[in-house]
Amino acid sequence: MARRASGTATTSTLARVNQTAIIEALRASGPLSRQQLGAMTGLAPATINRLTATLVDEGLVVAAGQEPSRGGRPSVLLRYAGSSRLVAAIQLRSDVVTGILVDFDGTVVFRRTTELGTRLGKEAPEAERLADQQAQLDRVFGLFDELIATADSLGTPCLAAGIAVPGVVQQPDGVVGTMPEFGWTGVPFGALLRERTSVPIVVENDANALAYGELHAGTGKGLSSLVAIFLENGLGAGIITNGELYRGARAEAGEIGYLLMERSSLERSYDEHGDLEDRIGSLALTRRAVARGMTLPASGTLTAEDVFELARTGDTDAREMADEILDMVAIAVAALVIVLDPELVVFGSSFAGDDATVIPEIEQRLRGRIIRVPRVAAATHREDGVLLGIAELAAAEVNGFAYIDF
Repeated sequence: MARRASGTATTSTLARVNQTAIIEALRASGPLSRQQLGAMTGLAPATINRLTATLVDEGLVVAAGQEPSRGGRPSVLLRYAGSSRLVAAIQLRSDVVTGILVDFDGTVVFRRTTELGTRLGKEAPEAERLADQQAQLDRVFGLFDELIATADSLGTPCLAAGIAVPGVVQQPDGVVGTMPEFGWTGVPFGALLRERTSVPIVVENDANALAYGELHAGTGKGLSSLVAIFLENGLGAGIITNGELYRGARAEAGEIGYLLMERSSLERSYDEHGDLEDRIGSLALTRRAVARGMTLPASGTLTAEDVFELARTGDTDAREMADEILDMVAIAVAALVIVLDPELVVFGSSFAGDDATVIPEIEQRLRGRIIRVPRVAAATHREDGVLLGIAELAAAEVNGFAYIDF
């Protein structure tokens, strides 16, 4: 995946850094002449000529016509050849798995969603539960195989693949820790997927994927620090510092579902769900809705998005629950901002993007309570933010992107 180095760099690293600057200029602006590339990147003409020749040889850049003549010899325009290169991206949710094929320009050319089916509870015999879990894994791998085969049938074989999961991922092996929604622990997704294909595989936490996508192709583009909050069935945060993902010593940075919210939080222990998630995660919201006599969705599980949708209809109980969610999320954001001081806080959750009042209400709760309220925004690609983020990570494996801060 893309890495940002600091300080000095070897000649080869510097060449990759400069190639990355050229590619990103073409991705952002469309076809450009070599002279325009030099003006945008600050690179010398000789460097531009040498590196663009290499990129053309590698098929990453192609000619795209000529600039209109202004009396002299017209300049050749170059464009990034992203549309001829595909990666596969998969997002694992509690009830479905979604896969896309996306080109290097960010255009989704194929999409498929597969239901994972109803899970057996802990009361079921262990053998039946293990068989049920294997059946769900088989559906994930079946979708993965379909993406690879579809790319081949389109005449643009997949160059890399990534999967975003709701759990802690140990890098570089891609082993995923406990995923309570599935009853899975220690699934070696990286090894299992590499057995099925020879292309590079990236396994990443869903909130981290969201953060990476927003940094490179979303509202965080051009920044060096941000926090992306992802609230679905569970709750997590992706952290970008100094232009790169921060995972922590054990890849557990950003597991904000384990934030302790008050003194009473110290009176019990937490295993699969932390204190914050036990207040606003889907299981907690479902439990509270049942206690209040609220009608549950057909899925039988109430999410934060469901709560806000009900609140918009005037449901009093839902409005009260929505206010509690906003309070808890604001407290979590305050802790992250005070510790990390990010330039941006991004919400990748559907409820925050679809409800125009959510972000202003969170900002209002923060104002006057912390030193400075950073910019708070909805993710650029609300439904596909995680998918496009993991696609960016997979594409970086192929392009060998390198970034450097001087």
